Amino acid sequence: MIIAFSDLDDTLFSSPRQFDSVEGLDVAATLVGGDVGAYASHAQNKLLEMISRNCMLVPVTGRRTGSLSRVLHPFNGDKIASHGAIILDAKNNIHPEWKPVLDAEVALWRVKMAKLHTAACAHIEAQGLDLRVRIVEDYGYPCYLCIKGDTDDLREIHANNFDQLADGFFIHVNNRNLAFLPPYASKQRAVLFLQQRYQTQFKDEPMYLGLGDSISDLPFMSECHFQIIPSVSQISEKIT
Repeated sequence: MIIAFSDLDDTLFSSPRQFDSVEGLDVAATLVGGDVGAYASHAQNKLLEMISRNCMLVPVTGRRTGSLSRVLHPFNGDKIASHGAIILDAKNNIHPEWKPVLDAEVALWRVKMAKLHTAACAHIEAQGLDLRVRIVEDYGYPCYLCIKGDTDDLREIHANNFDQLADGFFIHVNNRNLAFLPPYASKQRAVLFLQQRYQTQFKDEPMYLGLGDSISDLPFMSECHFQIIPSVSQISEKIT
């Protein structure tokens, strides 16, 4: 059994702005209103075909479950969404063994996120920054604090980490997004959770592939036997 844990955006497909031309490309995901949200290049399509044909594919994405459902490729097994905070089974229910983890940890971090949200909003208003801030929820759980907007303004607020308020959060930065992730929003932790179950679920010991483009994907990819990265990616920029 080969199991592929794969990031989605900028790994298996990319937003329209990443392409010089989208002519002839396949639509990979849609937006809420039905417009195109992502395309897959010829190479990305071939990679997905190869993995789907030979592996059990588990998406590992920062997308919320609603956004994940608008990806056109059917994911029929387990799914990891919202940066690892939400783990779904094949029936799109929160994994029954993961739900108690969320229920045990969310109460504390809901309060911490609310305080961080208040502090971030006050700082943004005081400094006149062009940023939007919100607590992202999925399946009723607060998954992470998200700040979006101007890149320079994101750098400014990133430099101001709100001291103790941000303690314990993992800070994820990508393009025009800044996210403060609580401990249960961890792709690595989610992958390890599923791997532990696969060890007993399958008769033969699984072989794991990890696919991703971002530096923040490396922790979950490091839990796999082999790693696959796009030649144009944040990771490749760091190692070339």
